[in-house]
Amino acid sequence: MSAPDPRAWLRVGLGMFTVAFGANLFAPLLPAYRAHAGLSQSQVTFLLAVYVVGLMPALLVGGPLSDTRGRRAMMRPALLLSGLGSVVLAFGATGSFAALSAGRLIAGAATGLVMAAGAAWLQELSTGPSYLGARRATVALSLGFAGGPLMAGLIAEFLPRPDLLPYLVHLGLLLLILPLVWGTPGGGARTDGRRRRMLSRSVLSAHFLWTVAAWAPWGFGVVSTVIATLTELVDAHLTFPVAFTGLVAAVTLGTGVLIQPVATRFGSDLVPPAVLGLGLVVAGMLVSVAVAATRWPWLVFAAAVLLGAAYGVMMVSGLREVQLTAPAEELGAATAVFYSLTYVGFFAPFAMSFLGPAVGYHTLFIVGALIAAASIVPVVRIARGPGPSRRLR
Repeated sequence: MSAPDPRAWLRVGLGMFTVAFGANLFAPLLPAYRAHAGLSQSQVTFLLAVYVVGLMPALLVGGPLSDTRGRRAMMRPALLLSGLGSVVLAFGATGSFAALSAGRLIAGAATGLVMAAGAAWLQELSTGPSYLGARRATVALSLGFAGGPLMAGLIAEFLPRPDLLPYLVHLGLLLLILPLVWGTPGGGARTDGRRRRMLSRSVLSAHFLWTVAAWAPWGFGVVSTVIATLTELVDAHLTFPVAFTGLVAAVTLGTGVLIQPVATRFGSDLVPPAVLGLGLVVAGMLVSVAVAATRWPWLVFAAAVLLGAAYGVMMVSGLREVQLTAPAEELGAATAVFYSLTYVGFFAPFAMSFLGPAVGYHTLFIVGALIAAASIVPVVRIARGPGPSRRLR
């Protein structure tokens, strides 16, 4: 019998990276679709968020299915759907709202399938500290989410056919990575005959509801706010708006990767890691107030660093919490719920596109800071009591 491949986790990580890379190509193209396709801010923020409509069902179904039919059975179709999504988005080069919506839905479904199954598979393949699988999953996704918009922004700003070339690059990357992930050993269907739940009981506990679910939408809410809302506020002062948006997206998500070592070390029984993340949200929201007041582009990068760090801390903290509290046979299902809650935040820019002009963007950011600060209270309160949080440190 051959020994397990110690680098099998890297193949899974590359698959997660590739799907995430393709999922976020759309983000820096928002200014281009506004300027050249005649789409409104509400339409482009809707397109940014509609991919959650494809993602959440795929997560909530694919996560539990991966617990029974195996992680590999979800990863393979996810990679194929990711390629299909890029093909359909390329057909939306004319600015067709229907084609762009369909492409975003397909990209969301691919991401949903890969996130829960991939994170659970990485946890199973990672030997070492309990946080190692969570860190690897978040880093793989964040590198893809950051690398995609950086590449797409530079291509769209300085090379021909910006509506097509980024998607072709993703398809080429997919062709290289697909054989590696396809043949990854392990991740097969479980054969113990036990029936698994579609919804893990752990996500219904007071501990999960207050220390994870209460703040989870901030995870991708802060990222999408920086990319879609803050960049739009300073758009009139930019020479290269598409490249700027891609760079901002890369800084935001890249910071989320770099903060991982701090996120896994921070915390005690009385101060969970999520508190650091929520504190960074408060700071980032206050800088966003300054962006709304001054419309100074360089302030966007300060907000991107703070809110990107908040994203990184909260994502790895939430994943680690899930992986340490959910039973092993329900890990995919519990991870799917956590990711679904984080993606609710993608609707924040869409809501702000209506509320911002009515009440002022600075008001929305102040309210956001107050909500994030208030969220710290139940997290600390639950952590001080008995329960799973004491096993995290």
